[in-house]
Amino acid sequence: MKVLVLGMPRTGTQSLADALERLGIGPVYHMREVGKNGHQALWIEALDAKFEGRGEPFTREKFDQILGNYEALSDYPAAIFPAELMAAYPEASVILSVRDSEDAWLASMEATLWHAHTHQPHPNPHPSPMAPLAARYHRHCWGDDLPARGRAAYRAHNALVRSLATDQGRRFLEYRPGDGWAPLYTFLGLGEGDVPAEPFPRSDDWAEYKKMVEAEKRGRGEETGAAVS
Repeated sequence: MKVLVLGMPRTGTQSLADALERLGIGPVYHMREVGKNGHQALWIEALDAKFEGRGEPFTREKFDQILGNYEALSDYPAAIFPAELMAAYPEASVILSVRDSEDAWLASMEATLWHAHTHQPHPNPHPSPMAPLAARYHRHCWGDDLPARGRAAYRAHNALVRSLATDQGRRFLEYRPGDGWAPLYTFLGLGEGDVPAEPFPRSDDWAEYKKMVEAEKRGRGEETGAAVS
């Protein structure tokens, strides 16, 4: 494992994952890898051990069942485990992706993950294979109330990653969407000739979903404005 991107969702984690791969660090484990590889049950097991005390906490041996073939990781559910992953992979550099403000992060979350979680039909005749995993992290990360508790969760998570990186003397980069290639190639020790000529990735699997949510808000006369993956 070379790089742990431990920022919360909607902080540019997907774009960072794609950028790392274009810089030769890959494959990168991102949320989209969970369903592709049928890893939902393993992450639920990890969450149950961390938050409910059921089963053994995950160590490198257990994480390697999921991450052993990857050189980096980014996004949930992996980023729910900053302390555990930093202990499991002491050789890895750490990137904390953040937004310019808590409000910007919360607005983006409310238009994507939270909206999808709270607007499912009950009962749902066609549940997503990701739904049980999503239900757990919404419950454990912000008490199933993102609007009320999300800002505090975001603040606490970022403070924890910064503290762990400082205490452990880790190579650490705090990165914001829009920072571009330069901080990454400097942090990773790459030369200028290794920097892609192409624009920095702007990847977002939620783009179409966000358009739908924003159209709904406009129809109700509400303000919109949520960006970044």
